[in-house]
Amino acid sequence: MKNFSRFTLLSLLFLYLFFGNCIVGNFSSVYAQDDWKQEYSSVCAKTQNAMILTPEELKSYIDRCDKLLALINELEGEQAATEKKVYTKRVKMCRELYQFALEYKEHK
Repeated sequence: MKNFSRFTLLSLLFLYLFFGNCIVGNFSSVYAQDDWKQEYSSVCAKTQNAMILTPEELKSYIDRCDKLLALINELEGEQAATEKKVYTKRVKMCRELYQFALEYKEHK
């Protein structure tokens, strides 16, 4: 039993030493790619109050939507195709709403 425990411990240590950086590197890149989701939540959270926002705020949100679309288009990975399709459509809808509110306020 002691030999089995030692073998298991040494095997895990070996795996960690030789493959640990690859595993940790993959996790960190996944978390880095999810930063755009926080920006998405922040940008599209104000759509219900779009008519209350000032024209400067609306322009800011439109610019942020444009930058977010660029980030989404750079996504890579297994789920990238689906996420690109879904979130591109959502961000475009948010941007169009902000654009509409801005045009309404400028013409009013």
